[in-house]
Amino acid sequence: MAFAQYLLPALALAGTAFAQCSNSGTLTIASAADASQLASCTTYSGSVAIETGLAYPKDNNGRQQVEVTTVRTITGNLTVTDAINLSRLSFGSLRSIGGFELGGLTVLSELSMPELTEVSQLNFTALPALQTLDFGNPGLTKAESVLITNTGLSSLMGINNLKQVDTFNINNNQALQNISLQVTSITNALRIEANDGYQSGLTTSFPLLETATNMTFRNCSTISLPALKNVTEDLGFYGNTFETFFAPNLTSAGGLIFVDNTQLTNISLPQLTAINATYQIANNTELKQVDGFTKLSVVKGALDFSGNFTEVQLPALTQVQGAFNLQTSAKFDCSAFDQLSVNKVIRGKYTCLGMRTRPGGQGTGSGSSGGGDDAKSSAGQTFANLPATVGGTLVVAGLLQIIL
Repeated sequence: MAFAQYLLPALALAGTAFAQCSNSGTLTIASAADASQLASCTTYSGSVAIETGLAYPKDNNGRQQVEVTTVRTITGNLTVTDAINLSRLSFGSLRSIGGFELGGLTVLSELSMPELTEVSQLNFTALPALQTLDFGNPGLTKAESVLITNTGLSSLMGINNLKQVDTFNINNNQALQNISLQVTSITNALRIEANDGYQSGLTTSFPLLETATNMTFRNCSTISLPALKNVTEDLGFYGNTFETFFAPNLTSAGGLIFVDNTQLTNISLPQLTAINATYQIANNTELKQVDGFTKLSVVKGALDFSGNFTEVQLPALTQVQGAFNLQTSAKFDCSAFDQLSVNKVIRGKYTCLGMRTRPGGQGTGSGSSGGGDDAKSSAGQTFANLPATVGGTLVVAGLLQIIL
């Protein structure tokens, strides 16, 4: 009986604690009393949301702070959106979260989670006052997806030691100056766009990255991919300010695209052998020579080049399955590519034009010429000067008729 007297209250207390640490819905924190429900939990089975209209006390500036110290794991999501007076958020022991969403927190300037290493989805949107992440060391090492947009962050210290990520999207962070990530593979998509480092440009480095599915870079001043071997879909560079791009170990890509990189002077991909979709180089105004693709053999989509280049060398090319369009404003010798078209190395529609006033993409010109807009030829057709000869022959025939 004595044993039962002690056991039953203990079981009741344990049951109460379990109930506090589990919720099939979402625990909403609006006050310190609500947050105290997590005080006895190391693992909280459920989701947690911090209320938009917090009842926390305000400091002299009208700012509020939320601090939770005990919980280590939240199996569901942690969501904080539109709490417009929240300036500090701290989960001092939290190590793992299902999903982590912060949005519309216009005065949030301190985010402290020094033990955090793992999230499923991280989504940070509209955090203009947040300049740094206090995620400790090593910080976040595992995530399925990361989206950071429209924040005040100047660096990504705290997530730069990520080893695994499926989707990584960093865009429109005007103060962001550097991204350096230690991932070896990105199984879905990488998008780095419109982060201008206060107009000095964003430097990006992925020193260990070997494989990716889809990669897009915009508005970057440097891009370093020294270990990259394969991109199964598109690898695209748009509107960047780098002068050179060098990927010494890249052997294949789905599509390969360089567009509007106005300071680009050199591309070097010495091991690249296959492009499995579109190969496009367009409007890179300082790129005069395309000669860094010495092993490229197969383009399974279209090859579409337009710009100011004077030289294009593709010495190992054996197959272009789609259309071939090469247009430049400079004087250009098309004879090597004319021969590839005759030999059916180029299997789609063939266009090669030099001295174009407005070099255009696929579908904007036809034929082949190194001399000017009006001089044209295609494989299997007559060259540009032949119509004049034909015209001269017609005149002679007319004169003969008069004489006779």
